[in-house]
Amino acid sequence: MMSDSFPLKQTPPVIEVSDYATLNDLAYEALIKGFDVATELIDRLDKSIVVPDGQSTRDVVRLGSTVTYDVEGAPRRIMTLVHPDELDADKGRISALAPIGVALLGLRPGQRGQWFSRDGQSNELTVVYVVDE
Repeated sequence: MMSDSFPLKQTPPVIEVSDYATLNDLAYEALIKGFDVATELIDRLDKSIVVPDGQSTRDVVRLGSTVTYDVEGAPRRIMTLVHPDELDADKGRISALAPIGVALLGLRPGQRGQWFSRDGQSNELTVVYVVDE
């Protein structure tokens, strides 16, 4: 018998085509500039299911989504995933080019993402709630 307390099955990230195009351009610009996170974003995009705009569920993390997530051993966090030009840490706006932004991209509540901090430590988060703006 299945229990609903199990996390959502880890499926490939789902990204709408307009976000895919924007993020792909950002990733290759970042790659040219030598940003480490560029290869992580390119890999994430390569593993994603790309769907037409408006065809993903509203609980998928995309550009503009406000995400509530848990990281083990830390307080629950709420962030809005944004284009790097809209970054504002004081307002909880995290860049899609930040390692944690890449980890959140395309996930749904119950799914987990992984990122590496600057010191190389592996971290894991679990998406709790997504509000699409």
